[in-house]
Amino acid sequence: INSAITVSTIIVSVYHRSCTQSPYLRPLISQCPATFFLLVFVKILYSLCWSYSAQDFSQSLENFFKEKPLFEKYANSAVNYSSLVERQGIKYQVNSNTPFSGNYIMYVDDNPFCIEEAGSFRNGKLHGPLEGYEGCGVAYSYKTNYSYGLENGKYQQFTDGYLEMEGNVVDDEVDGEWNGYEYGYKIWTEYNDNGNLLYYLEYSYHENGQLATKETFNAKEQLNGISETYHQNGQLASKINYRDGAVVRV
Repeated sequence: INSAITVSTIIVSVYHRSCTQSPYLRPLISQCPATFFLLVFVKILYSLCWSYSAQDFSQSLENFFKEKPLFEKYANSAVNYSSLVERQGIKYQVNSNTPFSGNYIMYVDDNPFCIEEAGSFRNGKLHGPLEGYEGCGVAYSYKTNYSYGLENGKYQQFTDGYLEMEGNVVDDEVDGEWNGYEYGYKIWTEYNDNGNLLYYLEYSYHENGQLATKETFNAKEQLNGISETYHQNGQLASKINYRDGAVVRV
């Protein structure tokens, strides 16, 4: 741990020089430099202890701040989510009989320094982009969209700043192609039709990052279709066709 702390201190000084040149990070650094570099330090220490590469850390940091979050865009126009009440599935402001239309920001335990979610309502129903956050607004937890109370459009889910899963939603149902990721690598793809899983693929990788296996499964989790293995140099090693778990052709 002591070695990790020493290395982390050195890396923080390097990131200080590079991050202050970033148009995305400069505002945060200038507003709360101590908090920012403490978060960077913790992330580096965590990465080192778990043997993440510097490239992994850099990608995670970039994902945290690559675009302006909704809570910043809505800072001057949003109401506190706790000031809204629900009546028969419709949101109203307290002591109002008019369905609420406008932006909101949700805080953890009403702590104004710990943001959990930001979105908007139209006529009392969720409408427009919606974002959830982890670390009190430091990183995205999820990003989605609503249309008059129903989830519609692109959905993304994040863990520690990394994109973990993304796909399309139609009227609250998963639809079409969805992909799952682990530290930048695609590990699965599934295809859905109005909430029903049709089939999916799973991927694994060699230590050098090259694709190792690509397997296709049906909705019953049986190998079905083409499955491939690859050498570390990227060349195809084998190709097998399955049907409902049984080999059809090698």
